Amino acid sequence: MKVIAEIANAHLGDPARLTELIIAAADSGADGVKFQWFKYDSIATPDFIHYQVYTDLFIDKTVWADALKLAKGLGLEVWVDIYDEWGAQVLAELEGLVDGMKLATTVIQSDTLVQALKKFEKPILIGVGGWFEEEIDKQLSYIKDNFKGPIMLMHGFQGYPTRTEDSNLSRLAYFKQRYQLEVGFADHEDADNQMAIDLPVYAYLLGAGIIEKHITMNRSGKGTDYYSALEPNEFKVMVDKLRRAEIVFGSLEIKESERKYLEDSSLKIVTRKSISPGEIITSDKIMYKRSSVPSAFMAQNASERFPLLSKSGIPVNTPITPDMVKEPKVCIVVICRLKSTRLRQKALLPINGVPSIERCLMNCLAVPNCDQVVLATSDLPEDQPLTNFTLGNKVQIVTGDPIDVAKRMLKAAEESNADIVVRVTGDDPCISPEMLAFLIDHHINSGADFTHAKKSTMGTVGDVITVEALRRLSQLLQHSENLTYTEYLSFYFMNNPTLFKVNSIGFPDPWVFPDWRLTLDEAKDLELFERIFKALDVGKRPLYFEELKSFLLSKPELMDINREIKVKWRDDTSLIDKLNEATKFL
Repeated sequence: MKVIAEIANAHLGDPARLTELIIAAADSGADGVKFQWFKYDSIATPDFIHYQVYTDLFIDKTVWADALKLAKGLGLEVWVDIYDEWGAQVLAELEGLVDGMKLATTVIQSDTLVQALKKFEKPILIGVGGWFEEEIDKQLSYIKDNFKGPIMLMHGFQGYPTRTEDSNLSRLAYFKQRYQLEVGFADHEDADNQMAIDLPVYAYLLGAGIIEKHITMNRSGKGTDYYSALEPNEFKVMVDKLRRAEIVFGSLEIKESERKYLEDSSLKIVTRKSISPGEIITSDKIMYKRSSVPSAFMAQNASERFPLLSKSGIPVNTPITPDMVKEPKVCIVVICRLKSTRLRQKALLPINGVPSIERCLMNCLAVPNCDQVVLATSDLPEDQPLTNFTLGNKVQIVTGDPIDVAKRMLKAAEESNADIVVRVTGDDPCISPEMLAFLIDHHINSGADFTHAKKSTMGTVGDVITVEALRRLSQLLQHSENLTYTEYLSFYFMNNPTLFKVNSIGFPDPWVFPDWRLTLDEAKDLELFERIFKALDVGKRPLYFEELKSFLLSKPELMDINREIKVKWRDDTSLIDKLNEATKFL
């Protein structure tokens, strides 16, 4: 807010009185002073009723130059009302000492003045009191076309004194909204009325960014413009009230003290149950209570921050702080060996010129919500060729136990600092980036130990496992005499519902083609993949399922190539019985 002391003609043409008024304005706390510049024979003709008054009020430009220097020296902004061409000429000479201009409501229709002032490129106040909107629209359009500096509208009835009921302060907000310009209030209330001090405060609270108020040394002397002019002590009271109003009005910013109250008293996020190290904390595992822990998450952070992963164990009814949790790191672990007897070293066989395992890895690297891809093979010499598939160091290689897949996966998770692993088999050159991303999101949001698809297209998906649950499984397997079936890792989670939380996800129907076989295990599978990748001209790039699906739907006969191949873990009932029996712990 800016408070301008309107000296106007209170100087009565006396340079000494002008100096006195400038000093009084500074002492009263005003931000600036405003003068009215005109010359009697430039503003009016001799027959005008106030011609002699104008003559008596006239002050030469040399006096004005000294007055402006005094005001600037006292830290005041200088604003000038320009009423005629003489005033515009003085402005041209003293421009460096002037901060802003004003066109009073009685002269805004003067195109001559507009043209004379436009070259100065200074902020300009436009008096609009008494004009109808259509008249303001027309003249303001002309002014906007000519002025480059900021334009501010000054509301205020110019009658002396203004009746309180004629103040119409509601027009401040109206003008501000209609013209999208800053607005101010030029008050002319009877100075003997208390409202002369209070009206500017009301105007500020209703949107006025500039307050313009007349000042005089002694109102009882009844000099020019005395009706609405405040004496210095009164002017100071008004300024003090305006400054207090400014403090009360404040800003759109939330105060630190206000925020601290909320942080001290608002609901915080608290554990509903004991949380294990590495457990995913989801909405069903938290509740909201008041707490004196200042850094605990506030309740409104729940939907945007959780689920998160616990760094360590958290007891029940404990406020959760940022240092207790972290964003889960997701790692895709591609399990692969070269021991196949039906299709020897199938992972190394080229599909349209690119090894099958490399195609699988490229698709895994295309999963958007994955932090790391690991190729986990055995530490046997026969599997060493697989360690070369780093794909330009984008893929991490981990070698480990040739029999215990769970142990190998856990090693891959620990070496990559992963919290969640996605198990993918190296037999799947068409593993779907879209489906893996879908499973990962659902797994994290569910807080499950194990997530799988209820129905899927063979060879396009994997399983998602929380590393903490994988550790528990690994400990259980240490006491098992037979690790033959760890290759079928999902059975251990599915068959022990009291030990592991299993999340069974239903894929959207357009992703489910149960009759399609897109895994590499026999020569017919290789023939199918070669036909697909060659026809689509897939070089060294990921193949997304949507592209693959569109192609296969247009060539349904291709899926007959490997349709007769049996799926051991799905079609061999005796094996399934063995797996179900062998993978139960209780």
